[in-house]
Amino acid sequence: MTYPVAAAWNAGTAWYPRDRCLHELFDTQAELRPRATAAVHHGRSISYGELKVRSDALAARMRESGVRHGDGVGVCGGRSLEALVAFLGVLKTGAAYVPLDDSSPPGRLQAMAEDANVHTVVKLPGSVCRIRRVRTRIDLSGLATTAPPAPVPQARVHPTDCAYVMFTSGSAGRPKPVAIPHRGVVRLATSDLVWQRPRPGERVLHAYGLSSDASTIEIWSPLLAGACIVIADQEELLSPAALESRLLSERVSVAYLTTGVFHHIARTRPSALRCLRFASAGGEAMDPQLARAILAACPDTTVVNFYGPTENSVVSTAHLVRDLPPEVTTVPIGRPLENSTCYVVRTDGTLADVGEEGELLVGGDGLALGYLGDPELTAERFVDNRFDSGTRLYRTGDRAVRRGDGLLEYRARADRQIKLRGHRIEPDEIEARLRADDAVGEAVVELEGGTLIGYVTPASPGQTLPVDRIRRGLAAWLPAAAVPAQLVEVAQFPVTAAGKVDRRRLRKLAASEAVTTPVQEKRSGLGPPDSLAQVWHVVLGTHPAPGDSFFDIGGDSLLAAEVVTRTLAAFELDARHARTLIHSLLRSPTLEDFSAAVAALATVKDRQGEGLTTTGAVDFRAEARLGFTLPPRCGPEPDWQCPREVLLTGTSGFVGAFLLDRLLCRTGARVHCPVRSRDRAHARQKVMRNLARFGLATAEAADRIVCFPADLAEPELGMEPGRADELTDTLDLVVHAAAQVNFLYPYEALRRANVEGTRQLIRLASGRRVPVHFLSTIAVLAGFGTAGVRHVDEDLALNHADRLTMGYAESKWVAEEVLRGAANQGLPVAVYRPYEITGDRYTGACNTDTAICSLFKTISETWLAPDIPLPLDFVPVDYLADAVVHIATTHRATHRTYHMTNPRPGSLHDMLDRMDAAGHRIRRLPYEEWVGELVRHVAQNPTSPTAPFVSLCVDRCKQADMSVKEMYFEGTFPTVGRANVERDLATAGLYCPPVDAELLDRYLEYFYTTGYIERPWPRAPEREQT
Repeated sequence: MTYPVAAAWNAGTAWYPRDRCLHELFDTQAELRPRATAAVHHGRSISYGELKVRSDALAARMRESGVRHGDGVGVCGGRSLEALVAFLGVLKTGAAYVPLDDSSPPGRLQAMAEDANVHTVVKLPGSVCRIRRVRTRIDLSGLATTAPPAPVPQARVHPTDCAYVMFTSGSAGRPKPVAIPHRGVVRLATSDLVWQRPRPGERVLHAYGLSSDASTIEIWSPLLAGACIVIADQEELLSPAALESRLLSERVSVAYLTTGVFHHIARTRPSALRCLRFASAGGEAMDPQLARAILAACPDTTVVNFYGPTENSVVSTAHLVRDLPPEVTTVPIGRPLENSTCYVVRTDGTLADVGEEGELLVGGDGLALGYLGDPELTAERFVDNRFDSGTRLYRTGDRAVRRGDGLLEYRARADRQIKLRGHRIEPDEIEARLRADDAVGEAVVELEGGTLIGYVTPASPGQTLPVDRIRRGLAAWLPAAAVPAQLVEVAQFPVTAAGKVDRRRLRKLAASEAVTTPVQEKRSGLGPPDSLAQVWHVVLGTHPAPGDSFFDIGGDSLLAAEVVTRTLAAFELDARHARTLIHSLLRSPTLEDFSAAVAALATVKDRQGEGLTTTGAVDFRAEARLGFTLPPRCGPEPDWQCPREVLLTGTSGFVGAFLLDRLLCRTGARVHCPVRSRDRAHARQKVMRNLARFGLATAEAADRIVCFPADLAEPELGMEPGRADELTDTLDLVVHAAAQVNFLYPYEALRRANVEGTRQLIRLASGRRVPVHFLSTIAVLAGFGTAGVRHVDEDLALNHADRLTMGYAESKWVAEEVLRGAANQGLPVAVYRPYEITGDRYTGACNTDTAICSLFKTISETWLAPDIPLPLDFVPVDYLADAVVHIATTHRATHRTYHMTNPRPGSLHDMLDRMDAAGHRIRRLPYEEWVGELVRHVAQNPTSPTAPFVSLCVDRCKQADMSVKEMYFEGTFPTVGRANVERDLATAGLYCPPVDAELLDRYLEYFYTTGYIERPWPRAPEREQT
């Protein structure tokens, strides 16, 4: 049934090539004008004929690699001539292209690829292609001339087949993949209503990212019209002067802009668009005052206001902006495009009257196919059209009004989705990500005065939220525009009578509860207890009593480092006392006892930092004895080559996440994951969140992950009754990757977790002689260096524990020796000594809570770097995980040691060169001078991630006149052999990339994308000549 009144509001149908596909219409243009320029970019160009030949060749290559009709093919990278080749080549196979922008956070990028069923990716020039677990990678490194491919059968593609997949924000914390058909874009690119599509030979600006809606119209409207695409840098959109220069020099006549950019130009340089024949704005409500500025400055430019969601192929309505009288307060979004429909409906679905506000529903030939893999959400948002039977409509969630003249006016969002700087943002998605952090209880996100603000409550009353860490977690998943500019902590959310969060009262409550962190002052009139109580209050967010234990009132190892840093600054103590104070806090953690230790140091200004360290020298040889005899072998032989049951420790950590992923992918085993947690549900939650954080979540293998509460530092690993017996009877393999990592703690504080925990695992594996694969650290060899040993092979017995000077390395040294004792009694053991474990080879995803990452961050913040021979022996975490799993399942464990190092390492100077190239301005200082600057920086910034590592630079090592850090410099730390690694990985096909510019740039880009390091500002453009 058709409603005549409703139909009258719509533009109706008009002829367009609705039975043709995008690539077919392009090929028609290529045949008509093969020598015409299709696109230009940075001095390069490609003709229509060349673009056809290259895309045909790519299509043939993809078909040979297995790409089939209906597949999703990822296109990784940014605007380029090669991107056009990729898009057309994909379409010619009958597949759909999926733009994957390198600037997206790695976890989000991986989720997008998985949700779009991407098994093949095309890597564009300059892309780091951070997508994992794909079948085929095709690298488009250039456009070198090649012979045209032999004719190949064309895939039969229908106009209603999916052409591309674009993502929008999702309220459940995961982006939503929208499948757009060929017909939807053809309808847009060939429409003549209002906006007058490009003419043959005209030049059209292309400056938006490939994953942006705006890029769709920038690419296809010129290519289907015989026009030329001018590819520009997105940064030019933010500089109206630079944009105007580009438009003039490239003779651009058509530009499709987001409303945010349109407004920016109107405020700063409205005449920048005067050379255009046509300019549009879309994505947000247009400001009439700013539109007037453009109209006045650009009288010959046609200005159009676009409106439309991704789910209706970018544009649904258009309005030609002409006269805007001063009393006009809104700019209409206009009327539907030809072959498109719009309805304003009441909550009951009936048609709203003229002037009555309702929800805007859109439809017609531009309608998307739906959300991939989510039929329920598709059915919810894409509904039957009651006004025209047999068709569907998309519920936009926007409130609108139809005026008497038929024009539509946008009013507001019906749901909570908002537009900010041209981005569609789901506050629900941000709130879901905030609540995913263990420290956060509840979360509310609001847009206030153009600023995105997140309100959060702590998961435990009285807990101080780690705001910086929470923000980094958001940045690792969400687009930059969706990360709240402010995070405001409140104790409890106010609620309405209906039990919902009272958002109005929340803003007032947050303002009244806001606490400014006290500035560190010289406390000449305060005694140590009062001064330290203030320090503890600042760090812990509570008011401690003298008898309160630091670790009982919310303290942990990271907060202990901050307390010590603030204490050193408050009492003007030498940084070398940091280790002394940490040891004091661990031994006697009450405020009263810690105050006494501080007072003792404060009375002797020239005292060195070696006092009050431990109760006495540790006898490491005695510590390293196994201490028990293995029981007789009993039970079935473990099947370590095809394991069915694997115990993996450390799965809530960085390395453990990748090991878990590789075990699930490479074996069919159930993986048992002991986790420090409240219960099984909490354990599983921590593991799954950790996998998702690094883009490793695999839903199909989730049922093989068995999580349970445990604690390495507790007797019998703190496991539930009966759990140890069950594992003893069934395990085929143990991979021990967990450890308590702290560079300030003494050996005694780490012994229970790192040494006794290893003994408990040996007991668990000993009955059936289950192989134990242990992840140690290359740092156990540091003592050899100061003893004058210049080279250490993998099979050389450990020695020189008394020279290590760092509790963590000492605990790993002892654990290795304990395992050696078990191996001598017949337990299969393998030990892996990785150097610096760094980010994923493809995504760059890093664990930033490391000494090396904190060094890079501090260098970026201070613009100062040490001029030192520090090796960067980087071992990408995914390579390490692949290697461990391969060796564990293909080579019998015979107490072999593996030095997991990079055969082509770099140096700190290499990273400094890359940072310089990225725009950082870094001054290199002699080591001692730099250490002094570092100490001052941390004193002024106690929460700096470098604070826990400062002692490495100021503490002196045992039996050598150098700092602990200098033990790891080239020329002191021994070179290491890796014969065992090379032999046992010879047939694995694994690749450890060199520490070169490409790898270092990938890590820097990850730091920038996640906000860990602030991206340097580009150099200011030269001032214009007047």
